[in-house]
Amino acid sequence: MAYGAGVTRFLLLLALLVAGAAPAAAARGIEVGGIRACAANGSCRPVDLQDFPIDSPEILLEREVEIPREALPLSQPLMVFVIAMASSEIEWNGVPIGRNGTPGADAEREQPGRFIATFAVPGELVRPGTNRVRARLSAHHLWLPVRRPVHVFDVGPYESAGLPGLTGYLPALLALGALAAAAIYFAAAALLDRRDRLALLLASIAAAILLQLGVETARSFISYTYPWHLVRVAAIALLAAITAILIAAYAARRFAPRWRLAAPGLTAAVALTCLLLVPWYDLKAIGAVVAGATTLLACAVAGARRGVPGAYVAAGFSVLIFALIGWQLTDFLDQSYYVALAAILVVLAGEQLLVLRQTRRAGEAETRRAAALEARLTNEAAEPADRIARLKDGARIHQIPEAQILFARAADDYCEVRLEDGRTLLVTMTLSRLQQALSERFVRIHKSYSVNAARVAALEPRPGGGKQLTLADGTILPVGRAYLGAVAAMQAD
Repeated sequence: MAYGAGVTRFLLLLALLVAGAAPAAAARGIEVGGIRACAANGSCRPVDLQDFPIDSPEILLEREVEIPREALPLSQPLMVFVIAMASSEIEWNGVPIGRNGTPGADAEREQPGRFIATFAVPGELVRPGTNRVRARLSAHHLWLPVRRPVHVFDVGPYESAGLPGLTGYLPALLALGALAAAAIYFAAAALLDRRDRLALLLASIAAAILLQLGVETARSFISYTYPWHLVRVAAIALLAAITAILIAAYAARRFAPRWRLAAPGLTAAVALTCLLLVPWYDLKAIGAVVAGATTLLACAVAGARRGVPGAYVAAGFSVLIFALIGWQLTDFLDQSYYVALAAILVVLAGEQLLVLRQTRRAGEAETRRAAALEARLTNEAAEPADRIARLKDGARIHQIPEAQILFARAADDYCEVRLEDGRTLLVTMTLSRLQQALSERFVRIHKSYSVNAARVAALEPRPGGGKQLTLADGTILPVGRAYLGAVAAMQAD
């Protein structure tokens, strides 16, 4: 296929855009009449290509081109431009000027032509006044019925900026870099953390959109015969449906987990219905996009009610998709679709980078606190245990080094004191009074517990929420919410 010709067209278009070129001066004063379909007996009738099937072995299309005498000689040659799922042969004023494939009365006699074809008009055939350009077309190699086989049959200056679709595709092509970067970023994130299903879904969405963009713009870079255009438009509609299903899966997993199976399943059913029943291929793709955007909106609304971050942004994006479709109709696929999805993927990538940065900072802060606690515990363990606590147990008084006390637990008007050797003393005083009698190494961590800070081994989250302390002997004690400040101060010392 003619890759080089496609690149040349692209470079020519960019040159014209940079130079601000308008249609050439040769087109000044030239008028191109409406399109007519002509029968074998010479009778012709006006037709609209938007709804004109090839329903006979061959069809004849005709246009009249009015050229003022003062416009001659032309400074630039004219071009007949045909985009059609058909083979074509062009005549100018009754003289054949080119053939795209070979039109024929049946498939055996027809040789498929290219989907996009241009024909230079020889200058000697151009005359002042009325010129008649006629196209003979046939389409016997289509493997599915097509409601609009002829897209364009036009005449213009040879250097016209209306080259094969690139003008309409420029916004989408500008989004190419962002889509590729998003695909690479989310794929890397999914590989680094195989449990991150959201990153995997976003990588799949970006990859599907990139593939769809490649298929969409292929006609501007690759010269292919017209039967392949059916493959192209069918692939575009299918990829739009796949993207919609992936978006629904992402939206449900993030904003409405209870719909994790129902949302993509329902979207797939609607998209498949559009692919099978909607007549126009552009409308098949649009139907799939609408299904995905509707599911995204429903999941985002459910997430907003639950206070899920980003839900309002997702809802706004889906509303934007509906507005763009209503404004641009089928042009949405060529112009805004890829730009809009590239923009939201870039936003999501930025959001994930921000979350990763916050997580890293929180991890660093937790590491610093753990190191400070470990240093404090080490220092406490190194201090001489020379202070003696006088603990009254009934009629007896125990003199216990404070370093041997692990923790004290409130028991109504008494408190239980657990010692390092495993003994438990029932002391005849409240926990508050005992706390006052002991040194500052004992910290109140709960309304029922006071611990020897030098015997704390670890501070960690408690299953079900909150914090807990693990002591040197393996005892686990809860940390009350009202005492989190005291525990934090103990860590900072």
